[in-house]
Amino acid sequence: MLVRDRMSKNPYTISPTASVDEALQAMRNNGVRHLPVSSQGHIVGLVTDQDLTSAWFPSLLEDITVKDVMTRDPYTISAGATAYEAARVMYTNKLTGLLAVEEDSLVGIITLADILRLFVEVMGLLNESSRFDVSLDPSRHSLHDIHQIIQKEGAEVVSVALIASGPQERIYSFRLGCADSTAVVEALKQAGHEVFI
Repeated sequence: MLVRDRMSKNPYTISPTASVDEALQAMRNNGVRHLPVSSQGHIVGLVTDQDLTSAWFPSLLEDITVKDVMTRDPYTISAGATAYEAARVMYTNKLTGLLAVEEDSLVGIITLADILRLFVEVMGLLNESSRFDVSLDPSRHSLHDIHQIIQKEGAEVVSVALIASGPQERIYSFRLGCADSTAVVEALKQAGHEVFI
């Protein structure tokens, strides 16, 4: 999954000389929480709703513009990068949005909301399902063993995630495409696996 498949394309931009009120109004009008800041066709910053909200009251007392509160030289990512890479960059740098570029031109923006939507879809959380965790000893058991038991019980694996890893134990979270996983859990326990619900 690429950034270009998840980003908002051709985002609305604002001038660095715009007032805080103008920027807030632009966000309200366009239903966004991030505005790339553009000057003479070049991206010079990024301003968020939090930046503007915290500057609103001071802007009543003195002349504060977008350039005074924006993040200068904001992080960017290639529109051809994976959405997972974008998630890592945002997480590592505590960002709520990331500008997407192609050949140094702004083509979109990907936000935490976009990443959350992707996570929810990938984890199969939008459909009826059930979840349990299994502890595996890497030297004795494999995911293949677990998958065979699940298939034997007639269930379908929607997603699998490694949620903890150590030299002696790995814990995997399984989501099945059925509301009741009781039979699968019992079969796993009978096969000697430690299961957490």
